[in-house]
Order: sequence, then C-alpha cells, then structure tokens
Amino acid sequence: MPTCGNCGAICEADALTRHVSEGWLVVHCPDCHAPLGSYRLGTPAVDTMRNVE
Repeated sequence: MPTCGNCGAICEADALTRHVSEGWLVVHCPDCHAPLGSYRLGTPAVDTMRNVE
C-alpha cells in the first residue's frame, strides 16, 4: 500500500486519484492531493533493447 510522503496517509491502490496529462498517468494522494508518482503511457514495461554492436 502506498504511503503519502506529504501527509503520511496509507492508501489502498484503488483509492488513489489518477488522471492523464500529455501522455503521462499522474497519481495523487486522495487525502491531500500531493503527487505520488507519474508514469509515461505507451512505453513498454520492460526495456527490450539489447547491446548490439
């Protein structure tokens, strides 16, 4: 469960406030609305590039 660094609230992942802005998913604390993280949409979850020379 995520803990807000601003107000100290411990939240269930389902309770977090989410919105999309310019290709980013931004997650906020539901109590104080402080940002908890941002994630770029449309990018692979795992880096698939390999060292190729």
